[in-house]
Amino acid sequence: MKIVLLFCFCLFLAACGGPSTERPETPEPATAAEISAVLSAQIPQGAALPIPEARISKSPGDTVLLEGRIMGVMEPFVQERSLFVLGDNATITPCSDMTTMTCDTPWDACCDPVEVRSAGVATIQIVDQEGNLIQQGLEGVGGLQKLSSVRVSGVVAEGSTPKTLIVNATAIEVM
Repeated sequence: MKIVLLFCFCLFLAACGGPSTERPETPEPATAAEISAVLSAQIPQGAALPIPEARISKSPGDTVLLEGRIMGVMEPFVQERSLFVLGDNATITPCSDMTTMTCDTPWDACCDPVEVRSAGVATIQIVDQEGNLIQQGLEGVGGLQKLSSVRVSGVVAEGSTPKTLIVNATAIEVM
């Protein structure tokens, strides 16, 4: 009986001891050189194109200047990917801007119809020199947060269509 108790006690200690391999819950974002370059690049002067217009008038390879807020979906940032969803201010409205609504996730703009939200968003991504998406999240980097107002200059990415606008950012300014 004593051996069984000693064995159970040893198992208990082994299960509870040792260093943790879990990552901290809120790690400090470390910016890659490419991300820092895009966040510090100068935004061209001029009027931004509304996202719904850019979706139908711009093709892969075209340069574009957009302005909006990080919003339009439940999760506008993707963990460990350098991209976010930009929503057009004139097309979609976050719930926090509606006087009659309170919402735990105002950036998802859930009060707007799905087709309106779809027409009013663009995917903004930062790629490396080979055109590959950088494998690092952007939330919290350089002031990028849900509902942040931003201006983005970039090039419409290969694979973009009038239904899905993807922009490879060359400059991002948090306003």
